[in-house]
Amino acid sequence: METIRQYGLEQLTAADEQEITFDRHLRWCRETAEDLAAAEREGWRARFDAVADDLRAALSRADGHPGRRADAHHLALLLARLAFDRNLIGESQQRYEQAAALADDPAPALRQAASVAACRMRGDDAYRLWRAAADAAGDTTAAARDLATATTTYFRKAGAFAQLPPRDEPAALLARARQLAGDDPAAQAAVALADCAAAGYAFFAEKSGDAASRMSTLAERAVDLARRLGDPLAECAALFALTGAHRRAGDEPAAAATARTRVDLLDPLPLTPDVADELIDALLIAAATSIAVGDLVAARRCGRRLRDLPLLAEAGHVATSRILMADALAGHTADVIAASGRFLDGWAQAGHPPVRNLGPVVAAVAMVHDLRGDRTARDDWLAVLDRLGVTAEDRSGYSPAFEAIALLHHGQPALALERLDAPGAWRTGILMHWHVALRVEAAVLSGHPKAADLLAEARPAAAGNRIAGALLDRAAALLDDDREGVRATAGAFEAAGCPYQQTRTLLLVPASE
Repeated sequence: METIRQYGLEQLTAADEQEITFDRHLRWCRETAEDLAAAEREGWRARFDAVADDLRAALSRADGHPGRRADAHHLALLLARLAFDRNLIGESQQRYEQAAALADDPAPALRQAASVAACRMRGDDAYRLWRAAADAAGDTTAAARDLATATTTYFRKAGAFAQLPPRDEPAALLARARQLAGDDPAAQAAVALADCAAAGYAFFAEKSGDAASRMSTLAERAVDLARRLGDPLAECAALFALTGAHRRAGDEPAAAATARTRVDLLDPLPLTPDVADELIDALLIAAATSIAVGDLVAARRCGRRLRDLPLLAEAGHVATSRILMADALAGHTADVIAASGRFLDGWAQAGHPPVRNLGPVVAAVAMVHDLRGDRTARDDWLAVLDRLGVTAEDRSGYSPAFEAIALLHHGQPALALERLDAPGAWRTGILMHWHVALRVEAAVLSGHPKAADLLAEARPAAAGNRIAGALLDRAAALLDDDREGVRATAGAFEAAGCPYQQTRTLLLVPASE
């Protein structure tokens, strides 16, 4: 009880034993934390929970005492690591930043704090901390790596920023990183990765074949430099760039294969903050690229891994993001409804940050409610898009496809076709193949006079996507009034993990006909 604590402190002070007792307590806390960090075996979490408040109290007292600065720094690092391993990643970031403030050389702790912030999808914090690490490192090759990583963070985590800094800022950081890198292989690899990130941004600004080709060249160079280092983490980061290059070139199957390689590279590594950040991203991208090629079985597998990752216990909106989208497209309605609550809770716990890249997830949940006929719930979820800061341009990459699925479900193919053909509707992104195939189905079902031409045009555009291919096969059979051909596509949907379209196939041509 607080009254007993206060009384005890008064007695220690009166006996002139307060400082020596605090020193003994600090020493015990250090030894206990060191033992926990060294062991981390069965039962360590319960032991940590039992002493965590002691460690925090000792650190709080030591932090403000000049004579205990070194002990406070060491204890802050230990508590940061233990908090991370205990999945208290908000506290972990705080403790790494505290350790940096207590250190003669703050750069190592700042780098760890930046990686933890990235795990939390706090783009602003990660960017700030990488820049702070560079400042602390001075004019060194280590600073070049930090500046290059800050640049990469700006582009890779752009959707996780509350407020994105001016566009010329990362360009200046990258220029300085290039100056400092010299002949250092690790610094050169970091700069090459930042070049790829900047090129990815340029692609969306230019959307030209030259931009896509330039990005592929840069990505291949980044992978080559990373592999020379013999560092699987650096290679995984470079493969992220190569995945993006494949996608910009329109080669979704190659992107999906590269994304899977990233996950395979990371699986054997210990889950440190930098590895965890890369693993979360690798699973996010692997799930997304699996959706892009119509492999919902693989997408759901990656989505479940994300959902069940203990590190994301404090970030339910991130943890559920991919499984929600994959389940929505597959037709696992009950699972979507159940997981969407955790999504909203996690987003609320994070302070409702404007995370625009979660827009497709929210649109997918809205579609599920639309399929169920619950327009009120659908509109509530569409309102979340606005709160996420999602722009009309953002939505054009995925909303037409989700809306078309619902409109087709409700027997409104002409309206679905109109929505898919609306000005500004992209035919890029992970739902590109879906968009193209749904457009053909809407044209066939609405009796569009050019449905056959649209079907012929769509075949090469949707190549490599199992579900889009089955949608086109079904549309072709419907166009030819081939009922057996329509029914035959049900097996393809089942194999691709899409029971919704499998069921829809059988409803389009009942067995009794």
